[in-house]
Amino acid sequence: MTADDIVDYYLQNAQSTSATPQSSSICTGTIESWICVDAGKKVVIHGQIHNHPKHAGGKKLKTSPIKNYLAKDGRVYVTTKNSMYELGMPHPDFTGDVELLIGNMETQQWEKLTYWEE
Repeated sequence: MTADDIVDYYLQNAQSTSATPQSSSICTGTIESWICVDAGKKVVIHGQIHNHPKHAGGKKLKTSPIKNYLAKDGRVYVTTKNSMYELGMPHPDFTGDVELLIGNMETQQWEKLTYWEE
């Protein structure tokens, strides 16, 4: 699995963000403004966590290595060893230059981009 695999899967399976999904999420945390990063033979996701009982909304995070990904009812999810996250909107400035983006992450403006009823 590569970061591109996850991004392609998201683009093929995510419901349009202009519509509110008809079903509820199957997990509690949503990662917004995210990017996938190939870290050696593993893939991690950098982004902001929302709707998670253990983390403040908007807190920056890096997941542990992604083990799997799936889609259900227009929502895309990733799993790690111990967690499952829904993927919200990808980071708007991601253009494929991961090194440039990661190098600028501290100065980037982060915001919640998916607006579903919460």
